[in-house]
Amino acid sequence: MVGLLVKKEMKNLFRTYFINQKSGKGFSKGRTAGFVCLFIFLMIILMAMFFGMSLMMVEPLVSGGIGWFYFAIMGMMALALGVFGDVFNTYAMLYKAKDNELLLSLPIPPSKILISRMVVVFLLGMLYESLVFIPAIVAFWITGGAAYCNVALTIISQVLIYLFLGVFVTTLTCVLGWLVALISNKMKHKSLGVVILTIVFFGAYYFFCMKLSDFINSLILNAEAFSNNVKSAFYPAYAFGMAGVGNIVDTLIFVAFSLVTFLIAVYFLSITFRKITTTSGGDVKRKFKGVTGKRSSQYRTVMKMERIRFTSIPTYTLNAGLGLLFMPILLVVLIIKRGTVVSVLQMFGESEYGPLIPMLLSAMMATIVSMDCGSAPSMSLEGKSLWILLSSPIDEKTIMRGKIDFHFFLNAVPAAVLSLLGSIILGMSILDVVLITIYTVAFTYLISSFGMMIGTMRANLNWTNPVIPIKQSMAVMITLFGGWIVAILYPLGWYLMRSFMPGVVWKIVMTALIIVFDLVCYRWCVTKGAKKIKEL
Repeated sequence: MVGLLVKKEMKNLFRTYFINQKSGKGFSKGRTAGFVCLFIFLMIILMAMFFGMSLMMVEPLVSGGIGWFYFAIMGMMALALGVFGDVFNTYAMLYKAKDNELLLSLPIPPSKILISRMVVVFLLGMLYESLVFIPAIVAFWITGGAAYCNVALTIISQVLIYLFLGVFVTTLTCVLGWLVALISNKMKHKSLGVVILTIVFFGAYYFFCMKLSDFINSLILNAEAFSNNVKSAFYPAYAFGMAGVGNIVDTLIFVAFSLVTFLIAVYFLSITFRKITTTSGGDVKRKFKGVTGKRSSQYRTVMKMERIRFTSIPTYTLNAGLGLLFMPILLVVLIIKRGTVVSVLQMFGESEYGPLIPMLLSAMMATIVSMDCGSAPSMSLEGKSLWILLSSPIDEKTIMRGKIDFHFFLNAVPAAVLSLLGSIILGMSILDVVLITIYTVAFTYLISSFGMMIGTMRANLNWTNPVIPIKQSMAVMITLFGGWIVAILYPLGWYLMRSFMPGVVWKIVMTALIIVFDLVCYRWCVTKGAKKIKEL
């Protein structure tokens, strides 16, 4: 039974990339091979980054007689990446899956449902862990690690700790997902709480990334002091490090530690799984008051429905609203660092590439608003309930307009404020301020309308977890990367044609082109798109 459930979860997880959601048939072998090659390429790029980091530390630490400390550091980094990469999906996968109540109504023990999903969490955690730990092992051996250990014992130990670190990652991510589910069930505004927790987690992660280089340098200079602190304060990390250099006793200790904590987590999570997944506690309780309902237009009704969905799904809020967080932060940074930024721009502006500055600013704004492509998964998120919307007295054109405009207005206001005030703060000319602002607003509408167009073309209504249409759909990928490509073409196009194309003319032409694309995408949505949603 567990095997069948795992197979079902894996199919749901990767269904978008291998199966046509409309016909239910698999994609061609060439297309599937293309997805696999792209995935492998991205994995290699990330592994190369961590391999370079490993080379910076491995030789001084191993040759200094504290090779265990090298593996302890890389193990903790692999653990952090595994937990960070997996924890956001674990909460949704374990406790917010669309088929939870259906599976619990069947004669299947809750523990088996939980274990099957934990197996998927384990496989995803191993994927993230591999990005760090495999390059760390390779760096150890190619820099002469064999001279400092028993080769056979070390290989056996490294294989074991590689596997059981994945078990420990699974334990931590599932426990964190359980805590989030427990807290959210007690909160009145669940989505807001999850979003705040995630933003805090993101902030801590990016702070760590910014300080990573300084940390590594300090680590190498004070390696002995750091290693003594780790050894005395956190023995499992010491045992993991010693296992990395071939100590069998410490290998068995770490394996036992990972296995025991995992079994304890499974036991306690299986006890509370049914209760948490079927609890809707924490909802705001209101006293009934008899009031006269207010009439609302069809358009405003669709806008309101989009707002409710956007704020009620934490994953949607985060993935389609990340730019909303970056824009005010960027404005504050511009105000604080105005002198430094302006001096750099002035040096650059005196060269022949001066006209590139407003283009680069426009491209930067376009890149930020492309991140908020919430319209792309909007139609898919209707799921099997789309028929309810279509059977309501709201015409299809209004549905398309309402969805596009909600995501447009959501981003257009902060984007316009940032582009306008940012351009003025940086000392742009009046014409550049106007063009940058118009380009940004027009590009924001392009992302909303183009995202809706692609999202309607590639709508996936057969999902069990909202993470699939939000984070794993081709519509989101096409909208996001398509927006970035168009943004880059703005400054790149003028750079390639600068010998005969005046900068002012190019700015006006590109701004006009974006407006034309807006009209084309909008026209498709309210004509062909309105007809297409009837066929979904």
